[in-house]
Amino acid sequence: MAWGLIAALFVSILVFYTLFHLMRRIVPLLMHGIFGVALFYALGYFGIIKVPITWITFLIAALGGMLGVASVIALAYLGVPF
Repeated sequence: MAWGLIAALFVSILVFYTLFHLMRRIVPLLMHGIFGVALFYALGYFGIIKVPITWITFLIAALGGMLGVASVIALAYLGVPF
């Protein structure tokens, strides 16, 4: 009976550790992506520049951060299609 509890404790610690490290990597990517999409939307709303909001622009903003957002804006300004 005690070995089952020890095994369950070990498995739950392993699952918690895995999920914790996975979330530490995913949450910043989501935040960068959401910030980038919000910036693209605001630029389009105020008529400064139209940046299409697609999965490609979201991933570039998420992986590149502010540099990714700036590069997408520069490419949209130059007329590169996404």
